[in-house]
Amino acid sequence: MQPLHDAEAAHLYATADYHHFTLSSHFQPIFSISHRRPVGYEGLIRAVDAEQRPHSPQELLAIPKNGVENLSLDRLCRRLHMHNFARQPNGEAWLFLNLNSQCLVAERPDAGFMRALFEQTGISPNRVVIEILESEIDDRFYLRNLINHFRELGCLIAIDDFGAGHSNFDRIWELEPDIVKIDRSLIHGAGTSSRVERILTGIVSLIHEVGSLVIIEGIETEREALVAIAANADMVQGFYFARPQPRISPHLQFADTIDHLLKIQQRQRFKNSHQMNQDFKKIESLFRQAVSEFSVTNSFDGSTRILFKEKRAVRCYLLDEVGFQMARNVYSPHYQQKMDARFAPLLSGDNANWSHKHYHFRAIEHPGEMQISRPYLSVADSRMCITVSQTVVVHNKLYVFCCDLDWQDD
Repeated sequence: MQPLHDAEAAHLYATADYHHFTLSSHFQPIFSISHRRPVGYEGLIRAVDAEQRPHSPQELLAIPKNGVENLSLDRLCRRLHMHNFARQPNGEAWLFLNLNSQCLVAERPDAGFMRALFEQTGISPNRVVIEILESEIDDRFYLRNLINHFRELGCLIAIDDFGAGHSNFDRIWELEPDIVKIDRSLIHGAGTSSRVERILTGIVSLIHEVGSLVIIEGIETEREALVAIAANADMVQGFYFARPQPRISPHLQFADTIDHLLKIQQRQRFKNSHQMNQDFKKIESLFRQAVSEFSVTNSFDGSTRILFKEKRAVRCYLLDEVGFQMARNVYSPHYQQKMDARFAPLLSGDNANWSHKHYHFRAIEHPGEMQISRPYLSVADSRMCITVSQTVVVHNKLYVFCCDLDWQDD
């Protein structure tokens, strides 16, 4: 085992020699949005050659030739991070440690190494988060045993880079990690696409349902930071907030940054709400006219023409009290040119029952009041839409008048 050196004795900062490199620790903060401060630090390895030129972690990880050498390097990195973390002001923060999952599978090492490290450094196991790339381990039985081993030691478990490569939700259900770190690729996509942003929000919600906390990592821009907050992430990590440094600074002004982001988000919510209210004033007026027209004339097709003055109006349909569709969908002339023939089996609503949909049961629960749904994916044509609905009585029979509005926001 390579020895650690106090390269800067005055600061008790340890380094280690490995082949022709000198290795050192860098720590990147992980911030809690709600607490407005760092709650953990990820240990990252850095390598320089004899001329102090930096080399990438990939170059370092390419040196080992077999499983034994991989395990030796992995353990050296863990020793270095834990010793350097213990020697710095870190409060009660977690230390996140990456494991080389492939070498652990190949070598099946004994359990004594981490126990010895806890004793040497004085770091309590409950302050260490073990990051595992679950996609690297095909042997599910061993993966469960590996996680159970670290849990028995008292460590927390994080699944790293979720959303990259071959990550599967079934592993999350099965392993029930304490924390899931969402890969940079998702926040990057969500920062430029409202569709991916909705997907990210859904993923965070599903992970929360399992009982795991969520870290979104790789945040590099203000836009990505705002998306992470809107997606309801618990913690964030990335260059936008702080770059990895060898020294842990207890004075990072994250509170100012998060307060700035929250103010922007509040302004954006107000702006969006105001714009939506303005948009819906016209739609509301046309919808009320259409419902009134139908209640008087009993002509559904005729009443829909009023709504189709609004270009966002896609289709209208009429449901009975128990949710059955009373006639075929009536499509806007503007929309008929865009209809996708590939979804032909779904375009007709004949004999369909929509009683399980929010726009039906909310209208039934609040008779005579206009209901506006949140954006959702319509099964009628696989596009995002919003549904406006309201009950109406014609010849003593109750109906629910519905209109779908196109809601493509990219």
